[in-house]
Amino acid sequence: MPTEPASRLEPLTPVLGRWRTSGSVLDDAGEATASIAGTDVYALLPGGHWIAHDVDVRIGGERVVLHEVIGGVHGDGGWQMHAFDDAEQPGVMRLTLEEPGVLLLHGDGVRSWFRVGVDGDHLTARWERLVDDRWLPWMDLRLDRG
Repeated sequence: MPTEPASRLEPLTPVLGRWRTSGSVLDDAGEATASIAGTDVYALLPGGHWIAHDVDVRIGGERVVLHEVIGGVHGDGGWQMHAFDDAEQPGVMRLTLEEPGVLLLHGDGVRSWFRVGVDGDHLTARWERLVDDRWLPWMDLRLDRG
């Protein structure tokens, strides 16, 4: 029997599924310096309270693999995010629903705006990093379902 999402996760259900990921790493002026290509998979975990997010992309010539879990309640509102890559400690972030179809990821010195396309078959993400108290462009991504 398939797991149904907990009501708290309902706003995140549009991201569930397999996505083809493409995009660019940007310099401080917003110019592309490296390409990004690969896959992102978002799947509901048993019980429906958490989502597993698996990333397998190439950034320039380097392969990046990451496993993330999204769910629960963050103390500042929204959902908890715990990202596991080759680092010794997981990255801890927060995800909030800013308006229907727009999610904001808040991390240590990074943020990203995720926008779900009206057709539900694509989403875009604009990553920014904090440098000297200014938000600068970092990555532009497009995810297409499939």
